[in-house]
Amino acid sequence: MKLSFVALLGGMLLLAGCSAAPAPVTESSAPPEVSQGPPPLNVRKYEQDPCALLPQPEEVFNAVRNRKTTGAILPACTWNDSKNSTLTIGFLPAQGGLAAIGRNLTSTGYFDPAPEIDDYPAAYTNVLDNRGQGGCQIAVGVQADEAFTSSVMLLPRSPSYGDPCSVALKAAQAVVATLKAGS
Repeated sequence: MKLSFVALLGGMLLLAGCSAAPAPVTESSAPPEVSQGPPPLNVRKYEQDPCALLPQPEEVFNAVRNRKTTGAILPACTWNDSKNSTLTIGFLPAQGGLAAIGRNLTSTGYFDPAPEIDDYPAAYTNVLDNRGQGGCQIAVGVQADEAFTSSVMLLPRSPSYGDPCSVALKAAQAVVATLKAGS
């Protein structure tokens, strides 16, 4: 389990600075740029305190504890539920936004359309497709050059194990609501 979490978190951080040859992104899979849609969200105060993004994490994820972790770019926050499944939220600032994430995938990754969240573009994406094993990540473009990710790694005993993307989406929706309220 620890290795799976590390792989998921590492995948999230690799998206920010992957130096491998990028996989091609077709026009149909490229997300729209944030600058054409809603106003950019002010994320500065949350970049160093991502745990404040979910003021009531027990409602989103049944979280019982959290911890701030230091990533390659900025800190991230990881919540655990009572079954030790995890939810991690982190920012990818000045990395090219959502479009750059799609260009930086490996051949084992995925970049699939996700529902917009309050008009902000989103994509289910990660460098490794582990959705069939309780993992899922959604990236949401909140500025032209910045996105955040909501990543889950659910254990088989989790009631949402078969649909981890619904948990990642629910958390991303809560993060956007927090960002909009704080902007």
